[in-house]
Amino acid sequence: MAKKAYIYMNYPNVVVLNVYLDVIKEALVRLNYECEYIKDFNGVSKQDLIVFPMGKDAFKYYFKGYRNFILWQQGATGAESFMRHSSRIRSGILNYMDCFAMKKSKMIFYVSQYMQEYYEKLAHTSFNHKAYVMPCFNEVLDKEILEKKDYSKKVFTYVGSLDLWQCFNETVDIYAEIEKRIPDVFFKVLTFNTEKAKEIIKAKNIKNYSVACVPKEQVKSELENATYGFIIRHDIEVNRVATPTKISSYLSAGVLPIYSTCLKDFHHMAHDKTCAFGVDNDMNIISLLDFIEKTPNKKVIIKDEITYFFDGYYNTDIHVQNIVEKMGGIFI
Repeated sequence: MAKKAYIYMNYPNVVVLNVYLDVIKEALVRLNYECEYIKDFNGVSKQDLIVFPMGKDAFKYYFKGYRNFILWQQGATGAESFMRHSSRIRSGILNYMDCFAMKKSKMIFYVSQYMQEYYEKLAHTSFNHKAYVMPCFNEVLDKEILEKKDYSKKVFTYVGSLDLWQCFNETVDIYAEIEKRIPDVFFKVLTFNTEKAKEIIKAKNIKNYSVACVPKEQVKSELENATYGFIIRHDIEVNRVATPTKISSYLSAGVLPIYSTCLKDFHHMAHDKTCAFGVDNDMNIISLLDFIEKTPNKKVIIKDEITYFFDGYYNTDIHVQNIVEKMGGIFI
């Protein structure tokens, strides 16, 4: 009888989830599982393998008898809840559910090494024997765009919403400092909330900018003429353990991330690289200006570094192969 695995996907943000979960699915298929996505458990045997993208669902279904499962931990759930609801009780319950699910799971996927360490500290135990770290990413490298990239252009971009956690106001502040010192720069903003973005930009007296809303499929072509991409975050636990997909989106189009160093996993990978610049709370504008000035002369190094990221860190095939090996040593 064929082995069966099911990926529980009763969630809204399926596009981002699917990219990550498809990697897990491919690994399971290579291990001779029949694997499919489900929204409910009709027809699912309690002996079948389940992949849960949320600890609270793994916790709930564990007590319904579904105890053969894999957990993908997307974020610091309790900390995210506290940000939204300011409830330590709610946060504590979610932390308990996550840690319980991790202890019972056959295997755990973390989006960063720092997330694994964060949960091991919360749970007072090591999960290393059954943990696999894979960053969130949603793009493959466009070699044609990278080859044609003109790094002498001083075009800065922001792609995303205007939700407070995405730090658009702080991003505009940084760009404003750049524009004061380099007159031929340009700020390209891609967001759904175009009117609000224009309002914020005008209030900061930005001179050279455009604001547009484009379909997701058109974003990469919009990034072709951009050189730098902002991804600024507050230095809090939720962000320290995160690996935002936006970074892979920028790099896949040859755009150099100007990122917050609190994004610890990417900072660990990029701190000594030429293809990105880390910003902390005490940002040194002189260092950033120096980075911008030297970029056009480092085109070959930049291309090699970006290729390096997609040869390993953001490489689907490598992750699938590694996961197959890890799973094979655990429960297959």
